Parts: sequence; C-alpha cells; structure tokens
Amino acid sequence: MKIIDSHLHVWSNDTNRYPLNPERPTLPEGNATAEFLLECMDEAGVAGALIVQPIVYGFDHKYVTECLRKWPDRFVGMCLINPKDPNAPAELERLVKEEGYRGVRVNPGLFPQGIGLDSDISDRIFEKSEELNIAIGFLINPEHFDAVDALMTRHPEVQVIIDHFGRCKAEDISANSPFQKLLSMARHAKLHIKISGFPVSSSQDWPYRDVQPMVHRLIETYGARRLMWGTDFPFIVKQCGYTRGLTLLSQETPGISSEDMEWLLGKTVQKVFGTFGSRG
Repeated sequence: MKIIDSHLHVWSNDTNRYPLNPERPTLPEGNATAEFLLECMDEAGVAGALIVQPIVYGFDHKYVTECLRKWPDRFVGMCLINPKDPNAPAELERLVKEEGYRGVRVNPGLFPQGIGLDSDISDRIFEKSEELNIAIGFLINPEHFDAVDALMTRHPEVQVIIDHFGRCKAEDISANSPFQKLLSMARHAKLHIKISGFPVSSSQDWPYRDVQPMVHRLIETYGARRLMWGTDFPFIVKQCGYTRGLTLLSQETPGISSEDMEWLLGKTVQKVFGTFGSRG
C-alpha cells in the first residue's frame, strides 16, 4: 500500500535565504526542514506528501517551490494566496502553471477586516480554481461551515477540502454540535475532509481514542473515498512523533476495512492531486 501524507508544512532554518513573514518573525520550535521530513517519512514508510505553504513565509513560496522541484517524486504542493490582493487570481494561475502547485489554501484569518469568507473574494478564488482544475483547502473553524456550505452550493464543480476535522472537538459530537453540521455538508459531492490534527481535536493523550468515533462517523457519512489522513508535520513530531502520527490511524483505530484504509492513507489524496510518491 502506498501511503501519502495529505497535510504538512516545511520550512528552513536559514532565515537569510528564506526570509520570514514579517507578521510571523519567529520560527516555531522544532525541525521542519524537508530533509528531516523525508527522514521521518522513510522511517514510517510514507511514500509522498502534500506540502501546504506555511504561514511562516506568508505568500513567499520560494522554499516550498524549491522542495517541489528537488523532490518531485515525493512532494506536491498547495499554495497560499493573499485574499487582500485584487490580483490574487492571476497570482494563483502563475503558481499553478509556472511553479506546479496543485491546490490552493484559503485562510479566512487573512481576509480584509470586515469581509467574511462568503464573499466575492472567495467566489473569484473558486472561479479561478475551477478554471485551473485544482482543489481548494480550507483552514477553518466550525464558525465558517455555513460560508463554505454556501460557496459550494454556488460552485458545485470545485474540489474542496476542509482541514483537521474542521477543528471540531471530539468531546462534543452530539446532535446539536458543529460536527453534525460537518456531517450534513456531505451532500456536496466534491467536499473532502482531512482526518488530521488528531491532538488538537482530542482531549486525551496518544492514540487519541476519543477522536475515533469522529473518524467512523465520517467514514459512514462521506465514505473513505472523500477522506484523507495527514500528520500536520512538524507539529506532530512534538505531539507524539511522526510514525505514531500514522499508526494512530493505521494500527490503533479499529473497525476500518483494509479497502477503506487504503483510501484514507493514500488513494483519496491521489484521486484529488494526482499520482505521486516513490515508495510503497
């Protein structure tokens, strides 16, 4: 089985060659270089990964682009564009056509003050993404579910991914919880969910067993072909270790068929972003 990590970030320790985002002038703790990531992936038997442009570089994609070009058999990329920039759709097209990115991340925290996610800005991103045939990944909280719901209703042909369980909490998946809203959005046939960020959704220690009911409900509602596992490296290293970020699903979550596990661990992300990964 080829295993693909659908969600992680990388950055260099060389802040002279790769300047940091002025709004995030300090690197988070820990090693996040691509070389260290590859060591972790090789140890865990992970063939490839989707690198999401990290906020530490803002909209400067130099480091991630270099990684994509240096290891094209291991990595594909999801870029980040500036929603405050009226030329954002044109920049997205450049990043896709010239630098090879296969998706774009949308973060409502970067939008102009007073403008919500359900806006003309997002509509333009959706229109350009449909034209380019790329996926949109959302870093959102439950308060943004209604906006994504509305956007997908207007743009039903765009592949959309919600990261990290939509930041739903495992401690509350009751009838009136935000998690139920996430389940109801499965009616959008091109909506996918990343089962990533287990430590953040959980109130327990590894293997975060309180998250397992969420995983099973998502499989029941969306089907494994619309779900994709990710570690959220480098943060997972400190939280529990990279390999245990895989085995928490592959070995510690019971009741998942071998066929579904193949989709969760690699086939879904390749369905959306294309085939890649040199191991497995």
